[in-house]
Amino acid sequence: MSKRYPAPLIGITCEAVSKRKDFANYDLLCDHRYAAAVTEAGGHPVLLPINHRETLRNRYLEGIDGLVIVGGDDLDPTWYGERPKKRTKVAFQNRSKFEAWLYHAGKTRRLPILGICYGMQLINVLEGGTLHQHIHPPKKGYNVDHEGKKNGLHPVKVIQGTRLAKILGKGRKVVATEHHQGVRTLAPDFIPAAIASDGLIEAMEHPKYPHIFTIQWHPERQLRSQTTQRLLRAFVRSCQHYQRTRNP
Repeated sequence: MSKRYPAPLIGITCEAVSKRKDFANYDLLCDHRYAAAVTEAGGHPVLLPINHRETLRNRYLEGIDGLVIVGGDDLDPTWYGERPKKRTKVAFQNRSKFEAWLYHAGKTRRLPILGICYGMQLINVLEGGTLHQHIHPPKKGYNVDHEGKKNGLHPVKVIQGTRLAKILGKGRKVVATEHHQGVRTLAPDFIPAAIASDGLIEAMEHPKYPHIFTIQWHPERQLRSQTTQRLLRAFVRSCQHYQRTRNP
């Protein structure tokens, strides 16, 4: 008789919000739709508050079967060798440091990881890439509404032959968007998995890391979308595989 497993526990990080620039006091927030997307795909979401005690961080990783790094403010540009520009709103440093630790430690364990928007940008930088601090509309050609000011949506093209294409199907998908930064230099050995009409990378993947999923758009804002459902189900299947291989 085969062993029955509960739904995999999937850790979701939180945004830090403060009225103070020094973040002496702050609130942890998480859009409920991240949890809803994980639940509808077959996972059990758990929120991961920022913590820098190594024993507790390790307990986080021992308890979860997957990790979602959510959207938020901008990664500190000093992480990729630049000074902040006018439009850059730097995220709480302790949040970024916490998620960087989770990413590196989780990657070592081959924990399935999904980076969304800021989460994808963080992974790109941690792996050696850089970012556009602000995406300026092209003087000629198609202007993509990356910031979602019109209707919060824009099309992306999923690249044939990628793992993402196997999950979503190749071709054009309409996705939810709200970002003013993006990948400038892709991390070494990563490849684009989806692009916008202006050429900006909207998803990336690594041939040797099938457990790492990264997208620039916000699937949690389109819970009824087939694109969201296929992506999140594929991620949760990866979490289930991780759960079963570490608890045979």
